[in-house]
Amino acid sequence: MRRNRARMRLRVLPREIGGGVLNASHSSTARVDRGRRSSVGSEALFRVEEGVPDADTFLSLRAKAGMRTRSREGSVKGLGQELFSVLLRLEDSDDIVGMGRVIGDGGTIFVICDMLVIEEFQRNGGGTIIMNALMEYLLREAPPKSYINLMADVDGFYERWGFVPSLPRSRGMVLRS
Repeated sequence: MRRNRARMRLRVLPREIGGGVLNASHSSTARVDRGRRSSVGSEALFRVEEGVPDADTFLSLRAKAGMRTRSREGSVKGLGQELFSVLLRLEDSDDIVGMGRVIGDGGTIFVICDMLVIEEFQRNGGGTIIMNALMEYLLREAPPKSYINLMADVDGFYERWGFVPSLPRSRGMVLRS
């Protein structure tokens, strides 16, 4: 079996934020950063770049990743307003197959959102590449004692970067429109 080589152009360096150390994934980050094979499966090579998809690409990515739909109107209004955004591209074709964004006020609160890799390319290291890029941004830009959060629908992934469930002290809530 051939393994996929995921390359990362941005590097995460663990740094203290507000008294705690946010940990990068030591196993997969080290392998990806050195350009070694990271997981069994796809023959695709990824690269990450700072950028924002257009509304149609964003909506298509969400659908192909099995995520809840968003309105085109909301996508046009919201995309481009984030603090930081990255796109995951296939090295050989330049196709966008994933993305992640950080939204917030840039000082006290940062929210990781729209973290996705389309289903065809999941479990090949792309999500780790995206999270490493987002964490590099947060470690560089978030002042001490900033609130950094996300809503996760997978277990065991975000913990690699130091995220922990907020229960029982607090719980996430949602208002659907």
